[in-house]
Amino acid sequence: MPWGATILEQFQLVNRYTTDESEYYGPYITLLTDLFPHADHYQVAPQFKGPVTPGSIDFTVIYIVMKRKVPILFIEVKPYVHLQEIAKREKADNQMRDRFRELGSPNLPMPKLYGISAMGTCFSVYEYTKETNRVTPPSIPRDRDIVNDVAPQQRWKYELLEADGEAKFRSIVAEVKAIAQGIGNCKLFTRLLWLPMLIAI
Repeated sequence: MPWGATILEQFQLVNRYTTDESEYYGPYITLLTDLFPHADHYQVAPQFKGPVTPGSIDFTVIYIVMKRKVPILFIEVKPYVHLQEIAKREKADNQMRDRFRELGSPNLPMPKLYGISAMGTCFSVYEYTKETNRVTPPSIPRDRDIVNDVAPQQRWKYELLEADGEAKFRSIVAEVKAIAQGIGNCKLFTRLLWLPMLIAI
């Protein structure tokens, strides 16, 4: 089942080689709110992580999909051009693993949590398993003497606007929804409360 025409239009209007990741924010919000409607108790919440380096303007935006305040999926969005740079891919990979440390909790009422790293419309799938406390794909350690690729470009092998990529994205959504079926009126997932959030007006 292809994406709706209006969803495709929003993604297609973005210059693929833009360096401004915010151009993808609108399309991804539209896509996520279409797949996770509020009528089914879902909420798509953007979280803004501030820069670590003083004076930097490098904010990281995470879209957290929640059901009754329980995180069930998150997505980090970067520009497509980052896919061509070894350092940018490493940074994106590290940020994904950091998110699992923040969101993966013994109190998480689900056996697994999915994360998606998107660079433009290319994406990679990460999975945290609560029972083993393990994140896949496994991390690749830096070599002390060789500049090795710790986040190979092939990880972002799915293209959202192509049939295979759409099928993969929809399969993740279907699995996430199935896992989240048992979530009732859970207590507020306090792990999220400390995440800084900026509202642009």
